[in-house]
Amino acid sequence: MLRLVGFFLLVFAALFVLREVPYVGAPFRIPLLGFYLAAILVSVVGARLATAAADRAKQKRLERELGGVDTPYNRGKLGLLMLQQGRAQQAVPHLAAALEADPESEEFQFRLGLALLESGAAAEAVARLERVVERNEDYAYGAALLALSEARCRAGSARAALDAVEQHDRSFGPTAESCYRRGKALRAIGDRSGSARAFASIGEVASKLPAYHRRAATGWWLKAQLAKLGF
Repeated sequence: MLRLVGFFLLVFAALFVLREVPYVGAPFRIPLLGFYLAAILVSVVGARLATAAADRAKQKRLERELGGVDTPYNRGKLGLLMLQQGRAQQAVPHLAAALEADPESEEFQFRLGLALLESGAAAEAVARLERVVERNEDYAYGAALLALSEARCRAGSARAALDAVEQHDRSFGPTAESCYRRGKALRAIGDRSGSARAFASIGEVASKLPAYHRRAATGWWLKAQLAKLGF
């Protein structure tokens, strides 16, 4: 009962606020329709917040379970979880411990490279990612090569970064990300016209992708526009 009362109070509060929002407030001023729209909005937001809270609780529980038993395997899984959560710097020691115990693991080598890259240790990331590519240049369907390109570019080796993109495109063909990485490398070298062409080619590549891949391609196109402005 209290939950239902709370829901209606939230709906009325949302309705009161939304009525005053410029441009979008008009539908919320219509009797019944405005209440109905506000109720839908509150329900959707509430459901998403509840899902996010449940996911966070699940991740924390898993983190406690993995951290409770100090084995290289558990530390590796804990490192992967932290990397997925955007906690790259915290993931590094766990992934390094897992890799030390299993130096043949391409996954731990690759993920450690990504964690180092996201932590700002580009030169160290290059060393890790080069080892992955030396063993298996097709690892993760070319993702290792593109990560290597990014790491080399950040480490100041733009020409080597371009080599990694070329290697990727020979094996997998150009993708939206590889066009972006090519543009970044060419820009770092000083070839602004070549960089502009690479960035412009993202749209052409994206147009040939299935619809469910185009959203990611749009993200790379937006990054390219920012890169043109020097960001």
